[in-house]
Amino acid sequence: MTDVEILRDLGFILLGATAMALLARVLRIPSILGYITAGLLLGPGFGLLEVSHSVEIISEVGIILLLFIVGLELSIEKIREVGKVAFAVGGAQMAVTGVVVAAIAWAFGLSGGQILFLGVALTFSSTVVVVKLLDQLRALDTRHGRIAVGILLVQDLAVVLVLTVVAGLAGGTEPTTSELARDLGGAFGGTLVLLVAAVAAARWLLPPIFRWVAGQQQALFIFALSACFVFVVLSEWLHLSVELGAFLAGVSLAQLPYNHDLRRRVHPLMNFFVAVFFVSLGIQMELGAALEAWALVLALVAFTLFLKPPLIAHLVRLMGERPRIAMRSGLTLGQTSEFSFILGALALANGLIEPELLSIVGAVGLLTMGISSFSVMNGNRLVEAMESRGLLRYLAGAGGDGPPLPTGDDVGSDGEAGEADEGDAERAPTIVVGMNALGRAVVKKLAERGHTVVAIDTDPEKLEDLGVRTVLGNAEYMSVLEEAGISSCGLLVSTLQIEDVNRLLAYRARKLGIPSVIHVFDRGIEEELRGLDVAHLLNSRAAGVRRILEELSERGVFAP
Repeated sequence: MTDVEILRDLGFILLGATAMALLARVLRIPSILGYITAGLLLGPGFGLLEVSHSVEIISEVGIILLLFIVGLELSIEKIREVGKVAFAVGGAQMAVTGVVVAAIAWAFGLSGGQILFLGVALTFSSTVVVVKLLDQLRALDTRHGRIAVGILLVQDLAVVLVLTVVAGLAGGTEPTTSELARDLGGAFGGTLVLLVAAVAAARWLLPPIFRWVAGQQQALFIFALSACFVFVVLSEWLHLSVELGAFLAGVSLAQLPYNHDLRRRVHPLMNFFVAVFFVSLGIQMELGAALEAWALVLALVAFTLFLKPPLIAHLVRLMGERPRIAMRSGLTLGQTSEFSFILGALALANGLIEPELLSIVGAVGLLTMGISSFSVMNGNRLVEAMESRGLLRYLAGAGGDGPPLPTGDDVGSDGEAGEADEGDAERAPTIVVGMNALGRAVVKKLAERGHTVVAIDTDPEKLEDLGVRTVLGNAEYMSVLEEAGISSCGLLVSTLQIEDVNRLLAYRARKLGIPSVIHVFDRGIEEELRGLDVAHLLNSRAAGVRRILEELSERGVFAP
């Protein structure tokens, strides 16, 4: 294939992905579904494309970066927060779901290998879809959000085991018992080496290196990708799947204080490659096979949508959570995972399954992700409807009373009482960007006066010992400001000496209707900033920090 043909194919893929992603946004369903639909239309639908070797390589990079991002979510802190519930429910749910899916596959006459594959592939829920939807609802910090994410992270740990087994079974020929034991032993041994390398890197190697490069944001991004591909190469050398190496690289970096910033920086690059992967996956699907097995597809979809959520809810309730929180957790996880597609693609490439089985997995994923997206987005209304009709009675007798309900205004972001923690009661925080001497002084004075403060800077060392919530990242990115809570803040303060960023922050504050205080160090931009409705211009050379705070109080920018 010539270079022009490669570019043509990529052009079709990206145009199709863009069109269907826009449609998915209008329908409020995950973009992954749009990408797969685009592939179905370009391939089986209209016969415009076949997946070339070059496009397969690009989509492989997409898988690597996707699992790298998933690994970056797997911080020990997150698991520890809801660890007991997450491990107990996650383990039990995977076991029960795997058995039920295998039983359904057996009832429809599938063979042993097919039954095993479906039982594993459809066990997991979608980390990408759930995290994206919860973030959109601002429900990641609600109780049901934390429980759901904790269960997903436990499932991600199981990914290591599954990828190891796939690596051991790769080859496509029927191995003897001794050959199978040797291959699996080699795969698990290699995985152990990778795990040790990931732990050692997270503890001793990566922290000093990242502290050294943290001040240079582009260098931080490049080094993170370098660490990812070092693990990928190590996996290849150990004859393991490169996806496992990418995942463990992400897990290693997730233990560092830079993981949020790294996720933001890798996301745009990942989005491109992931779009190519899922479109190419759709091109490879055989619609005829899925249509021929429509009864099996509908049975698996029905279990995932209607039986899996109550199962998870019951398990969560047994751990002492309240019925409404338990059901919200179950509804949030009522879909199959993008990992099902990834596992199917890997198994197909290694000759472990036939294309027809991949089509069945794809059809189940399309339907469950699409329908469950509406369940997650309207979870509170669904739970209220279930409660009014007595459908939550089966949860009433299970478990204990759960954690104490918050009082007053402590409600979740979607309006559900009893899910928020103490942090949700905070209102109208002040965001301070730039932890130079002026910024640190402003933060400490505001904290002393009882204000809720969020500090932002690109240097982790400057965020240390502030005694307030901190966000590591570049305030030019809206995602950083959103993580800091820009939509609900009462004041935005910038002590930066970077004109372009200060202009951008002033513009965004005006657009959101938030008063802003901007550090002005050049008289030339004073008028421009005043034109952006800046509440006050800081001039550290003209007044000390105490005087600045007093003046802001006098102007009513915030209460003294």
